[in-house]
Amino acid sequence: MKKGLIVLAIVLTVTLVLSGMLFAQAKKAAGPGPAADGKSVWDFIQKGKYQSWKMWPGTEAQYKGPEPHGEFLTTYVNPVAFDSIKAKKGKFADGAMIVQDNFGKDKKLKFIDVMYKVKGYNPKGGDWFWAQYKPSGKVDQEGKIDECIKCHEAQKTNDYVYTSKMK
Repeated sequence: MKKGLIVLAIVLTVTLVLSGMLFAQAKKAAGPGPAADGKSVWDFIQKGKYQSWKMWPGTEAQYKGPEPHGEFLTTYVNPVAFDSIKAKKGKFADGAMIVQDNFGKDKKLKFIDVMYKVKGYNPKGGDWFWAQYKPSGKVDQEGKIDECIKCHEAQKTNDYVYTSKMK
């Protein structure tokens, strides 16, 4: 009987240790988001295959876009952003990332815009890091982009993200 209890204790201990290791490994694989700089964010969205992320709820590929974005847009959200949208709290959690493919009238990709919520990055601007890329990945603009901040903060709902067509 004692031998059975010892074997059970060993099995439980090994199971707990292995579970902890697997949890830590999964957490490490998901990892924290990238640094708030153009190259790191570009590398992150490419490695993460952002076009396989969910689209912003209620939108479809190449919907009609508002100015100053492209004529047509496709908006992708990472799991953190998607969960924030679904929670309907009007704020995005740190680590939320929104990637928007901007297409011209000819429906060819012109720019890729990124909003990335980084705790403490820019409290006056909702802690958003902004970036715009050419389809090649070359950074066109990045950082605390005044044009982006002014437009988005003028929208009084959803943490600097406009809501027309995006509900």
